[in-house]
Amino acid sequence: MKKQAKNKIVKKEEIQREKKDVFEKNKEKISEARKIIKEQKRKIKLEKANIKKKKFSKFKKTKFGKALGKVCFIFNDEKDNYSFSEMMSVTVVSLLLGIFVCLSVFAILAGGRNYFKFFKKFDKLYDVYEVITANYNGNVNEDKLIESAINGMVSSVGDVYTSYSDVKTTDEFNQMVSGTYEGIGCTIIQNEEVIRVVDVYEKSPAAKAGIKPGDIIKTVDDKKALELGTEKLANYIRYEAEGKIKMVIESEGKEKTVTLERTKVEMPTITSEIFEKNDKKVGYIGISIFSSITAKQFKAKLNELEENEIEALVIDVRGNNGGYLTSVTDIASMLLPRGKAIYQIQSGNKKKTTKDKTVDKREYPIAILADGTSASASEVLAAAIKESYGGFVVGTKTFGKGTVQQVKQLKDGSMIKYTVENWLTPDGNWINEKGIEPTNEVVLDEAYAKEPTRENDNQLQKALELVSE
Repeated sequence: MKKQAKNKIVKKEEIQREKKDVFEKNKEKISEARKIIKEQKRKIKLEKANIKKKKFSKFKKTKFGKALGKVCFIFNDEKDNYSFSEMMSVTVVSLLLGIFVCLSVFAILAGGRNYFKFFKKFDKLYDVYEVITANYNGNVNEDKLIESAINGMVSSVGDVYTSYSDVKTTDEFNQMVSGTYEGIGCTIIQNEEVIRVVDVYEKSPAAKAGIKPGDIIKTVDDKKALELGTEKLANYIRYEAEGKIKMVIESEGKEKTVTLERTKVEMPTITSEIFEKNDKKVGYIGISIFSSITAKQFKAKLNELEENEIEALVIDVRGNNGGYLTSVTDIASMLLPRGKAIYQIQSGNKKKTTKDKTVDKREYPIAILADGTSASASEVLAAAIKESYGGFVVGTKTFGKGTVQQVKQLKDGSMIKYTVENWLTPDGNWINEKGIEPTNEVVLDEAYAKEPTRENDNQLQKALELVSE
């Protein structure tokens, strides 16, 4: 064993000697190769420096380079000829120019806001937020803190029409005023311990599936409709259900299963009828809200009525609390003669009158049905018909909202609504908190509340009588 170990050591020493001999023989060649590589690297580095110098020299000859060279003396090969005062002057100018550019860029990125002033004003608010979130002995909902601070800021203005809405409320508002929403296109109520369909929108998934007013909804995706209730059921259909929706419906005493798919549905904001009064055909149009699609729907229904040769028109805005000013402007323009005032806008001491610019007009008698819940855009239409068309306003005094709001959508999907202007009637009356007095005051009979039929609607009957005389 000792002999074998000794032989291994001898062999190892022999191998090391052989490696050393080979290195000694090629030592000069290796050294020479290293020198060549080092020289090549030096030449490459020098060549790169020359290329940069040529590019820099070429840039200095351009118009921009020459202009910049006048400010930044470092471009000038004769910079050593500048006096100390000249160098200081140029340096100060360069620094000021740099500061100006930086502030300009910051202002652009900040959207024109003065953030220095902003942070100074909000320093107290931030201190309160920091103290509460860091030290309060209990759970703190940071999102609720921010929401409450915003609500407090908005409400401190003292204007009931300047308000803040969270994301969910904003979404509901946008759907309402846009006139469209994602759903199946029907309205439901709960009565007699059932969930019943009361209205089905034209060309909606519900209409295509054969659902009719009066049908009872038993289940939706195997969930019992009555246990959910109307609100949770509607929210499930509109927001939570995925893909196709399976519904069990009871129609005329028989159960059937239908499958629907959510789509964008246009909400009807207009209803229409024709009444016979004093041997005359009187058209009736009810407007529930002035959404972005209301004017289009109004025109379609008015055309249908006129194809049936109506001789007068009643427009019902009872219960309508307003909507888009553009929408009511378009509807009034279909009725008034060209050049007649629709309303006036007052901003500070300035007034601007919006007039009908269309050739479209009507000449038959028109009456507006209004009550204490008719507000904003409804009052704009009532005032235009009363003062510029010479029509009737039947019912009770309107709500009295004489201001115009704008909406600002925030980045997270919430919004603020704030008052920007006042609107006046065509004759220049500001009806804020006063309302519009009817030409013919009629208080709704109690009989209508007990049995809401057209015959018991004494306000409607009075309007039909006035326009058919």
